[in-house]
Amino acid sequence: MMEPETEERQETVTQSGPGQGGQQTVTRTSSKVAPAGFRAQNLVWLAGGVVAAILALDFIFRLAGSANVGFVSFISNLAVALSAPFRGVLASSVTTGHYAYWPDIVGIVVYLIAAWIVVVLIGILASPRPSQSGRAA
Repeated sequence: MMEPETEERQETVTQSGPGQGGQQTVTRTSSKVAPAGFRAQNLVWLAGGVVAAILALDFIFRLAGSANVGFVSFISNLAVALSAPFRGVLASSVTTGHYAYWPDIVGIVVYLIAAWIVVVLIGILASPRPSQSGRAA
């Protein structure tokens, strides 16, 4: 992942005039500069993390046999939509009265891999291009 870079600048000012005797003032400043795609990459990771958290909570709630009311119902409704493309990939199982809903786990893996691919593509597209000045025409 791209990291913010520190940009340092140095400015030298020479003041000459009556009574100043050619004084030099050196000013150094530094600041953090984020590469072009840095915020976009962080936004993609945030979205991927939120989706993974919703699916993980749904998996845990179903496995624990939670009642489908309130917050659990809200998470379940979101997770149903997010895991819909993965229904039928792995069969869900019931053991000792608890329900393991495997499409949630498949969804977590697929969405995080997709987020990683998008982050890498942003890094490639946002990276500085090498200069072409040394190239013969």
